[in-house]
Amino acid sequence: MSIMSDRNRLYLILMYFSLSFFYIALVLNDQQDPVPVLGYMMGLIVFVVATHDTLLRIISQATGYTGTISELNFFSALLELNRKIHNLLEADDVLTLVNDTLKEKVHVIQAHYFLGKGLPTRMHFDNIGSREEPGLYYWSELKPLTVSLKDLEQEALKRQKLVTLADASATMKTIFEASNTSLMVPIIQNGNLLAVLLLGRTDNNKPYSDFEIQMFNFLANQLTIILDRIRVYTKILHKTAMDHAEKLQVMQSLSANIAHEMRTPLSGIRASITGIEEYLPQLLESYQWCEEHEKGKFAPIRESHLNVLINTPRRIKLMIDQANTVIDMLLMNLRENALDRKQFNVISAAEIIEQGVDRYPFKTGQREKLHLSLEQDFTFLGIESLCIYIFFNLLKNAYYSLQGAQKGEITIALERQDLRGVIRFRDTGLGIDPAIISKIFEGFFTTKKEGTGAGLAFCKRTVESFNGTINCTSNLKEFAEFEIVLPIYTVTH
Repeated sequence: MSIMSDRNRLYLILMYFSLSFFYIALVLNDQQDPVPVLGYMMGLIVFVVATHDTLLRIISQATGYTGTISELNFFSALLELNRKIHNLLEADDVLTLVNDTLKEKVHVIQAHYFLGKGLPTRMHFDNIGSREEPGLYYWSELKPLTVSLKDLEQEALKRQKLVTLADASATMKTIFEASNTSLMVPIIQNGNLLAVLLLGRTDNNKPYSDFEIQMFNFLANQLTIILDRIRVYTKILHKTAMDHAEKLQVMQSLSANIAHEMRTPLSGIRASITGIEEYLPQLLESYQWCEEHEKGKFAPIRESHLNVLINTPRRIKLMIDQANTVIDMLLMNLRENALDRKQFNVISAAEIIEQGVDRYPFKTGQREKLHLSLEQDFTFLGIESLCIYIFFNLLKNAYYSLQGAQKGEITIALERQDLRGVIRFRDTGLGIDPAIISKIFEGFFTTKKEGTGAGLAFCKRTVESFNGTINCTSNLKEFAEFEIVLPIYTVTH
């Protein structure tokens, strides 16, 4: 490319030469020693080299002339852009990078972007109907244009290649005039219009060179690959979300029916056990009288069995409550709405843990491995039955860990930290693998052969409904600790 093709560059070089000779002449009049003159000249050359591009840009902006960008710079800018945008998965990020590069590196001063509705963005998601709906919508940092999107779409699909002002139809010229642009870059894949770029420069009447057309075609080809990949990725995400929503709806309906069918017999059992609870003491008292006065008339019952009978109604009620809590837990995991705060009560952390310990169905030798430190009690707002289930779930997991490790103990401790209360469940059993610790609170994730993965997900949702947080830290084969942080309830007058 000839240097004469860029007037500003030529003017700038001539200006520097003029200043240089003028400066040297002034120095030679007062200084005969050539050494300082050479120093001055070297300093001036360094200044010229350091400020050349900046002054050239200032002159370009002041004169309103952009000149012809260096082919090497144009090519390098698009290569660098291509390297960056191929790693992106959102249309917003791609268009932002394209816009910045075109305006900073390629002397484009006006740029308008139109996307197909199969490419929703963060900025314009609300403007999009169905993701399969055809047509274009406007994406730009500028004010919306008054151009006909239908006309633009028809022109892009009809031509299916770059269109300049010189070879534009009457309709396209109208669009160019309204948008102050002179180049249309359609992005089309298999007849599907992904996007349209309208680009303009200072002198829109100046024709585009063959090299510039090649470079914009290169950009169009790369954007076709990238935006089509994003379109497919978005479609897959949308289908996945729809499939999940449909499955969740089916599971909600099915679970509600199962819950109803299970609660009915549980209610019947509870009513029956109430009658047994009322008359069992009299029956046992009658047995004792017979043993004393009619010995041998009835088969004897061992004392240990008698003690079991005495506690049977209470145990059955506890099991019914646990079954109902499990039903509530499963339904809550499938529900997306939060708990009703009108059901919340003021709960003592120490009392609810003691109540949980009293109701938990310990196996032989388990209670001795549980240690409580409840001195720093605090109160919070929550629902008692759900708190009991959180306690049961964490305790059950801890005992499972101890059993797997064949060692360890469990500690439940309370702490007060300013306006927050902390409940710590710590076991020194198997610990949790760092590779999965970030997933343990996800719904239906489990490492147990017969587990459902619903327990910890329920704990997390419930604690968060209480405006609290639950986190886990662990060292594999050493310990696992669950920390529940809750806002302390204080009475306000």
